[in-house]
Amino acid sequence: MTLLPEYRAQLYNAAERRARRAPVSLPRLWPVAVSTAVVIAVVAVAVVMLSHHRQPSSAPTLSGPVVPAGPLTDLLGVLRRPQTEADRETWVPGFFNTFASPGCRAANTRLQCTFRLDRPLVREVDVLGSGSRVGLLPYTSRGKIAGLAVTLSGPGINYLAAGPWSDSTVIAPGLSALRTKGLMLSTYVAQGINRGVIVVPNGVARVVLGSVRLIDRSVTRRIAPTHGVAATVYDNVAPFELDGLTVQKLELRPGALRQFFSEGSGGECRLTLAIYRLPAEAHMLWLAADGTVVNHAVIRFPVYVGEHDPAPGTVRLPPSCGSSG
Repeated sequence: MTLLPEYRAQLYNAAERRARRAPVSLPRLWPVAVSTAVVIAVVAVAVVMLSHHRQPSSAPTLSGPVVPAGPLTDLLGVLRRPQTEADRETWVPGFFNTFASPGCRAANTRLQCTFRLDRPLVREVDVLGSGSRVGLLPYTSRGKIAGLAVTLSGPGINYLAAGPWSDSTVIAPGLSALRTKGLMLSTYVAQGINRGVIVVPNGVARVVLGSVRLIDRSVTRRIAPTHGVAATVYDNVAPFELDGLTVQKLELRPGALRQFFSEGSGGECRLTLAIYRLPAEAHMLWLAADGTVVNHAVIRFPVYVGEHDPAPGTVRLPPSCGSSG
């Protein structure tokens, strides 16, 4: 069994094309404390960091004309710059081929069969110092911008995608979520660690995720939420890392884990690693370059918890394995 569905099917061709790119370790991001007062303190720290540690992005090799203004380019300034060779080589998830196929039989709705990738607008963001690459893939429906898909690859992340159709994270068509809460994509990368990105509109220089709380209280004995993070924005993309996401630290109840089982690896009837996808929420702040709060919202997203040698009864196994799962 493979680790996650997006890792399975997607991307032998893209992986071969990117294999020459050496990974770089992702720096640990600043933790944010568990109370509102401490979140405010972290905002103050973020202001100081922005004023003293702004790092310029490396200049890519540009080609082609600057993209004119439009509904999406007005929101994401990175789409306005000329397209580069790296942009044109950005990995495109397979669901766009499905939407464009003559039968489009595998899509869930007729609307999905009208979605077409807007290739001139595709951009890839190489997040400075992290080794992570984020693909921004606008798509149209009947000639008009309909939404944005996001891809992520990097250390511990082997080509993950979120869009109007996905095994892991679905981003609904439209631009309202981008305007109000941003587009988040995250995944399990190692024991206790999730990494991801949040795509935000122009004018946001830093994103602060407050303390993270599990929504379903039946799965945890823990009352206090876990700490959040603060992340600097590069070309409309804020990379982040959450840690402390283990069965032990979250005080998860083994008997409740089975319903949250997502994927695993190992033998067919005996997994060596199980991944649990737990719904969570956090308060999020968007800060401008001068530290002004430009938006705040409560966002909901999954956190992924891994458990080595999961106990019987905490995973779902094929019927042929009997009751051992």
